[in-house]
Amino acid sequence: MSHGSTLREAVDDDLDELVALWSHYVREHRFNPAYNRVARTGFVSRRAAFARNIGDENATVYVLVRKDGGLDGMITCRMEENHPYFLPPRFARIQTPFVRPDARRKGNLKRLLTAAYRWAREWEFMEVRLFIGADNVLANAIAEELGFDAVEVVRRKAVDWGIR
Repeated sequence: MSHGSTLREAVDDDLDELVALWSHYVREHRFNPAYNRVARTGFVSRRAAFARNIGDENATVYVLVRKDGGLDGMITCRMEENHPYFLPPRFARIQTPFVRPDARRKGNLKRLLTAAYRWAREWEFMEVRLFIGADNVLANAIAEELGFDAVEVVRRKAVDWGIR
């Protein structure tokens, strides 16, 4: 399959585009309670998080780069320490898989997930944890197709302060 974009690790020059992609990600998932109330400082904080992941030897951000230099997609990978009472002691955390709508249905999400999984294997992690919103039907279907099992469901309920 011929792809219209090149997969590579992100660099500092990608930060503005990464934040732009993240804003599309948040907008697209605006009905998900995890993203529908981003603080004003959220975009500054997210830029700093991307910068940390790009500069951290235990993390990486993969991007899909168009011929014109713009980004079609992203995914973040990083090592995370597990709680001391759980095994394995560390695992690969993969999050924020996103492909622009006009770059979808071309295998790009699979390319990003495959690259992230390869990264985890190269680091010899025993486990990979992929964080995808429950409402992201397509990403969850592709994750299952690639062998990622759903093992935990996080449920949310806002506190109703009117109830006594």
